[in-house]
Amino acid sequence: MFISPLVLLGTVVLILLIIGYVEASNHHRIISTIPLRIHVNGTRGKSSVTRLIAAGLRAGGLRTFAKTTGTAPRIIDAEGKDRLIHRLRSASIGEQIKLMRYFAKEKPDVVVMECMAVQPEYQWISEQKMIKSHIGVITNARPDHLEEMGPTLDDVKKSLSNSVPYNGKVVLGEAAMINTIAPVAEYRKSELRIADGKKISEKDLADFSYL
Repeated sequence: MFISPLVLLGTVVLILLIIGYVEASNHHRIISTIPLRIHVNGTRGKSSVTRLIAAGLRAGGLRTFAKTTGTAPRIIDAEGKDRLIHRLRSASIGEQIKLMRYFAKEKPDVVVMECMAVQPEYQWISEQKMIKSHIGVITNARPDHLEEMGPTLDDVKKSLSNSVPYNGKVVLGEAAMINTIAPVAEYRKSELRIADGKKISEKDLADFSYL
């Protein structure tokens, strides 16, 4: 019996679409069990901010897990202990899916994830398909990684705006990004806030013994 190559191709495509739909639905179901998801992006300071947010929430009594990326990616568990992630191959944003599923099994109150994507389209996928955060944090925008996000600083800001969540909150580490991020936040119905260091008094800082 002769089967047209087009029929075979169509069948394969249909099967792949079904598999993709099932995987996406399963991932959404899993991450929905995590009550609060925070996604940290920006040009610089992402790892430090991820750690500080997680430490603050942990100190407040919330069962918090975090993941930092870079050349030495790490998981920070609910006790605040670091564990190095050993990669068997080069870094891929698919790593985020596996870690979100691992964290979900640990029954956390909060998961704080550092964005590991650089290219604009991967930043969008990381937020909108993998993390689906309740709170997005953008530390700053600098003229770095211009090959992937440039060629201008405005392009970098637009690239970072891909991590603004839908129907959530987005916190900016500096006001210089507001003209780019505000329209995106409004479109995605997310509340926009700016972390203003000038509002932190010396008295507030005195409560942090390690500063």
